[in-house]
Amino acid sequence: MWLKKEVSGCNRSSKGMRQGNYDRIRSVRIVRVEEEALQKWAEFNRRKWNCKAELMTFRAEGTEAECTSLFFMNRSGKLFLPPLNYYNHVVFKPTPTSKNYKLTRQWLRVAEQMTLEMTNKGCTVDFVFPPEINDVRPWRWANYQLGVKYSYRIKLPYEDSASDTTVRKRIEKANALGYVSRQADRMEDVHVCLIETAKRKGFKQDLTVEDLELMRSILGDDIFKAYVCYSKDGEPVSASVELVLSKECALGLMLGTKKEHLQSGVAYQMTAFMLQDMAALGVEQYDFCGANIPSVAESKSKWGAELVPYFTVRKRSFKDWLREARSLLYSLSAVSSLVGLEVL
Repeated sequence: MWLKKEVSGCNRSSKGMRQGNYDRIRSVRIVRVEEEALQKWAEFNRRKWNCKAELMTFRAEGTEAECTSLFFMNRSGKLFLPPLNYYNHVVFKPTPTSKNYKLTRQWLRVAEQMTLEMTNKGCTVDFVFPPEINDVRPWRWANYQLGVKYSYRIKLPYEDSASDTTVRKRIEKANALGYVSRQADRMEDVHVCLIETAKRKGFKQDLTVEDLELMRSILGDDIFKAYVCYSKDGEPVSASVELVLSKECALGLMLGTKKEHLQSGVAYQMTAFMLQDMAALGVEQYDFCGANIPSVAESKSKWGAELVPYFTVRKRSFKDWLREARSLLYSLSAVSSLVGLEVL
């Protein structure tokens, strides 16, 4: 997923043209693999949440650039975002150029087509762009409601020297107590840890063991990743599930830890192992997926990750217009009172 693609070899020499063609082929190959992963992810969501999933490609006249986005629709045909989806996945494929004005023009043209389709489908809830998409002006120009949220992303390979000392001490504690982290073989071990956290924090865990097995079977071991930390007695005490739709960035979907092991550093040990494993697989970044709750944000920030913003858009509803009208009226009343006027 990317908004800007830097391509070398844009001069007119034969060597430059050959390099440009190579980068073009490489770009297409990367995008194709990513779209295949999105198709698999769409199939899991369709089967689990009983929704419609459609991978749509948008093109604009006069350019070969295109944008592909995964749309989820509810039973009413309206756009929505199912559980476990932190972003509406968007893939922008520009033509090979290093000129920013061309990249911007290509994006604006395909984004306009995407905006029209979203309007037709009824985008009444937040459409969440991944952090790579940093230009949502076409939606502002179409009078959409815009918002901004935050997440933490860390570059791989992970360097423990960049993390807070608390992280390193917790990992050392888990190691000393004989805990061991590894890739998960049994989904039952993953599920019991996720359920424990859900009960403790008071939210519903909609995934069953069978759902985790279904996810693994549809996505395959290259996309679906699960990790478990075990005690020295072989008890699963912490688990996480990751999604690798692209080698550019893996997504952290879920993490759960048993209460009696929270202070033993098991989640930190497992996360460190996971980050190392992701780096070994050639993944460039890891997204902790969300930094919008103070306590959660503080915990994730200890890894030394970069805080990144991401945008949300949705069609303005009648309530939005009413709220803005009230705000405007309140502002006018405040200004009028200062100058001694009366607002009806």
